[in-house]
Amino acid sequence: MSTSRVRKFICAALAGTYLAAAPVPTFAQSPAPIDRLGIPGPIEFAGTQYHLAWSAQPSADYIKHEYLPLGQKPASYADMVSVELLTSGISVADAARAQTTKLDKRKGSDPLANYQLLQNPNNSQVVLDFLMSDESTGALIVEWDAYRYVSVAMPDGKNAVILFAISRRHYGAGAGEFLKSLKTKRTADINALVSHAIPGAEPSR
Repeated sequence: MSTSRVRKFICAALAGTYLAAAPVPTFAQSPAPIDRLGIPGPIEFAGTQYHLAWSAQPSADYIKHEYLPLGQKPASYADMVSVELLTSGISVADAARAQTTKLDKRKGSDPLANYQLLQNPNNSQVVLDFLMSDESTGALIVEWDAYRYVSVAMPDGKNAVILFAISRRHYGAGAGEFLKSLKTKRTADINALVSHAIPGAEPSR
């Protein structure tokens, strides 16, 4: 599928998910992020607006967008929403499995690495809820993420996977309080993620 058709498909399917009238802010990065999916933002999640801050297309069948609240930067964010499109034909189960395989390997060096999978009965959606940490920069970073994988049918009839995700980070001292707060915030975020309009078509069977 051409890039223009992918953009039209995602943009049409996202109706009502973002506030199109709001301007896209200028972040402290160069060059400005490219809207590769036809989703300029902002995306509103749990009462907060997230603006397009970074994008990439590592391969012909993989595009990624990252959105942040005003004032936050990709290298030091506290809250992030991301949207990814995978058109290689991979299933939601295999996409989630690729991430859990990485997390399983990480457990050997990361004492906080842990995850759980939630799957709906018809297997068209999977939610991966996970925690990890890093000290490679000399300061502790604790990160919690919830990834929602959704199987969608593209206009050409092929299946694709859209990943819609929320990420929360804490830096330095006070990680214990951050982990405590996750006990309540985590459930609310997962519920909001699952109920949020997905940037894509109806799940395929």
